[in-house]
Amino acid sequence: MKNIIMKIKSLTLEEINKNLVFVALLTLIYRLGNFYNTFVPKPFEVILVLIIMLTLADLIINRKFKEFFLSIDKKIWVALFCLVFSVLFGWLMSFFVKKIPINLNVILEFGNFVISIVIFVLVLFYTRNDKIYAKRYLYALLLPVVYIVFIVFPEWVNYFHIGNKSSFAGFTMNPNIISKILLIPTLFFVAYSLFKFRNKWINIFYIFISSLLIALLFWISSRGGLVALILSLIFLWLIFSFNNFNWKKLFYSGVLVFIIFLIGFSVTPQIGKQRIILRTLYPAGSDASKYLPIREKSISDVVTAFKNDKFNNPIFIYPGRETRFLIWPFYLRQVLINPLGIGPHTHFSFDLMDNNGDHINSGPHNTFLQIWLWGGLLGIFSFLFILINAFKNLWIKLRSDFNPKTLALLCILFVLSISIMFDDSLSFFWFFIILALALRYD
Repeated sequence: MKNIIMKIKSLTLEEINKNLVFVALLTLIYRLGNFYNTFVPKPFEVILVLIIMLTLADLIINRKFKEFFLSIDKKIWVALFCLVFSVLFGWLMSFFVKKIPINLNVILEFGNFVISIVIFVLVLFYTRNDKIYAKRYLYALLLPVVYIVFIVFPEWVNYFHIGNKSSFAGFTMNPNIISKILLIPTLFFVAYSLFKFRNKWINIFYIFISSLLIALLFWISSRGGLVALILSLIFLWLIFSFNNFNWKKLFYSGVLVFIIFLIGFSVTPQIGKQRIILRTLYPAGSDASKYLPIREKSISDVVTAFKNDKFNNPIFIYPGRETRFLIWPFYLRQVLINPLGIGPHTHFSFDLMDNNGDHINSGPHNTFLQIWLWGGLLGIFSFLFILINAFKNLWIKLRSDFNPKTLALLCILFVLSISIMFDDSLSFFWFFIILALALRYD
């Protein structure tokens, strides 16, 4: 005990901050509560404020400002500055020129964006020349793997109040958020499943964990999450197979990925399987009139009801019923007529209705459109520059040393880049943490 106390006392401010960042990333598993209504911050934000204060104290006391700025590549600093500047400039333009009023939601949107940028910079700073903490920060984001226990004991969901009868939400309040969170450990464990280890039980363990994580994603039934999962599994399979390519490897790895995917679907709770079918056939929330009468029926009954529904046939009318296909074109027109951006005003009022005549008042449901709308052309190009450099760095490292951790990180960045196309994710801190780890990886 004395040795532990002495070790804690001997920690420098920087070492304390590195460990606090690790603790903060662990607390990201808990995202219950709405700050907009309660003004009660979540654990991650509380710890982050402490880290910011201690980091400033360390920079001032130990005169590390030069070291801080040199720890991040100049090009990344420039791109980051352009991104933040473009958002602020767009915000000023919207307020003074377009006369768009500022409300609490706008301020909170910008606040979440700032938090994303801050944690991005802090992870880059505290992982400089430190592979150990870079590894720890990645592993901290794998903590949601503990949710697989609810596949084994689905009745516990109601006990812990982390979902309802038909959907799993984890310690969040949004299926889109929990699906993106779970994509991180899912791609990590699937990537490791493809590599052969001396102990075959390790491979079986990775396959088992991967299948249960995929089952969770099916249970959540976020369409964006599932599309991102499928595309990323194909991406993972191709990248793995074409390294020292041979047809046997291509076939073996493809079958293994498909088996993991199939097992995941087969162990999904029955209510989750039904939800997948319902979400596929009735994508829009406004289709509730057709969804509610059949939600308690079997999967075959639901499919039969859909076939007999003359209004819904043929299946090709799906795009007209998916509200994103109405929202995306609208926001695309907005970004084209606002090349300088309008700042964090993605939820401004506009007269847009879905196919049933209900008003839609939502953000662009696409992070790339969101950044483009916030910061204009400068904003989107700055963001893409950072993202492309992250992919480029991982690709270079993977070609020089093809190992499971690098491949997993590359696929995690890929799957998150796809998933944020279906949601406004400038406040999705996990993406910016992975982005920082990808840039820092060596």
